Amino acid sequence: MKLENVNVIMQGSNVFNHYPIMGASVNQSWARGFPMEHIDNVYTHGKIAYQMDVPFVSPRKDIGVIQFLVDRHPDVNTMHHDKNHPLPDKMTFQFENAHPVLVPTHAYAPYNSRATIHTKNALWATLLPSTVPGGVSDIWRSYFAQCIFADAGIQLIFSPPKVLRKYSNHTDDGQENFVGKEQDLYKKSGALINFLSQWDSTHDNIPDRMRALWIDLYDQGYIRLEDVHAVEAWLGALSEIGYDFPPLKRRFRNVAVMGQFNYADNPSIVNDVIFWTQKNLERFHTVIAAGPFSKDQMKALADNSINAISNHNDTVIGNTTQEAGYYTPLENLKNTLLYFKNSSKIEGVLYAHDDAILNITQLSNGQYPFPSDSFISNRFFHMRLATSEAKDMKLANKFSYRIFPDGHLEDFLKTASFHSIEDMYHNLPLKQWPVTMSSSCGQGQTELAKDPESAMYREKDGSILFSRFLQSDALFVPTKYADEFARAAELHLKHKIWIECSVNTVVDMVQQRTNATLRYVKLCTNWKPDVRGTKEFIKRCIDRSSKDDSGIHFGFIHPYKLGRHGYMEYDLAYEQLQ
Repeated sequence: MKLENVNVIMQGSNVFNHYPIMGASVNQSWARGFPMEHIDNVYTHGKIAYQMDVPFVSPRKDIGVIQFLVDRHPDVNTMHHDKNHPLPDKMTFQFENAHPVLVPTHAYAPYNSRATIHTKNALWATLLPSTVPGGVSDIWRSYFAQCIFADAGIQLIFSPPKVLRKYSNHTDDGQENFVGKEQDLYKKSGALINFLSQWDSTHDNIPDRMRALWIDLYDQGYIRLEDVHAVEAWLGALSEIGYDFPPLKRRFRNVAVMGQFNYADNPSIVNDVIFWTQKNLERFHTVIAAGPFSKDQMKALADNSINAISNHNDTVIGNTTQEAGYYTPLENLKNTLLYFKNSSKIEGVLYAHDDAILNITQLSNGQYPFPSDSFISNRFFHMRLATSEAKDMKLANKFSYRIFPDGHLEDFLKTASFHSIEDMYHNLPLKQWPVTMSSSCGQGQTELAKDPESAMYREKDGSILFSRFLQSDALFVPTKYADEFARAAELHLKHKIWIECSVNTVVDMVQQRTNATLRYVKLCTNWKPDVRGTKEFIKRCIDRSSKDDSGIHFGFIHPYKLGRHGYMEYDLAYEQLQ
């Protein structure tokens, strides 16, 4: 069973005004309970990302509530009737080519108790608080429910009108009475949404989370003690009848995701960043976009409530130099780690390029909270992995080498000496990648090995171990290693070494000076031009994991470009690869 032709909304703000995008005949209008401080904020109106049929039940998301709008006299708060926001005799919504809209998981929108359907998975969310006025009760219920919806994969949909209301309750004679009863909506809605957006609990099931939430709402003064008793009785009644609460699908709050956008010259870049951020907010509470964004783009992202850092402007987190993603991903990751290193909540930063898809199930090992003790990367073909097995030793010799302070090089196994990186590249031979010989890789590494600041990383024989290159499209770094990571990263940035040639060695340098451990996940990639980054590529990643029922085996999938495939195809691929 599915709801057809639903407009999927994207936006950055955590409040959503659904009236404009659903074709309200009054340009500046809003539903009852929408925060008054946002009524003039066009960035709460959302944009249509794409249109699709939405199933009522799916592995990750379920429809929980469908609110049908009311035509002619829709549900608006009394402030719509004052001299600054007058309403005409009637207000209508678009009927021709009208479609339901899907509210973003991270955003709050007020739905009322009229013409509203709760599905089985949201039955628990039907309880109305009784200690507040009726004009407040159903809106409070909607906001309370959405706080838990976001961690249970339950979705809210607004549908075009199926109800015609011939009169309004807000007559001139009764307006003053309604204003008094709706005071909490005018004064507290925005603060309530901010509170709910940050609220969390250690409870891992809906009944306990609902109970804890309502207790906290009582402590905050939004409801009274009788409502706390009511929710306890309500949950007990549901338990007695054998109601099956849906499972939680909690967003991770102990790690931040940093998305690296290497290019910002596409006209759609702001929308692309908004969509990418929203997609990651479905699974993570803290998401940051980094890239060579212009001042105008940074303003647009800020207006859309996107947490972004730019490569060529002083920003909240750091200051970097604009270029096409050769060095700045490492610097952005370094700065983000330093920003969060003293955070009481963020325990690590998960860095990924915008064209990398993260399999959160694999990366988290199916655990909650996100395991944050170890670095996570695709397999390092590096010296520390070499074992007594001849195959691994030989492989390490192709990917790793030693550079000494006098500039000469030796292979990992110390069987030969070379006077330059070019000499080693051709005569060892190293795994073929011509950039190895450039100033951005091998030559820069040679200068780093000569640098006195690198002395702390030298081996017993005086050399520094380097790896040739590593696909560097994703990496998880615990914040407890932020300072050591920053020190090693700065050394590589000083000598302008590309991230592909630096990130592996940076992690190894951190290991040398700490007790850091590494966890490896598989990378699915393909270098064939006719397959790389295509739908066929995604299919092959899935097929390579379909030999058993244990799910997708890959932690990182790269590349699959948002701009090439569009928002819907990217969204579908992302979900398929979880």
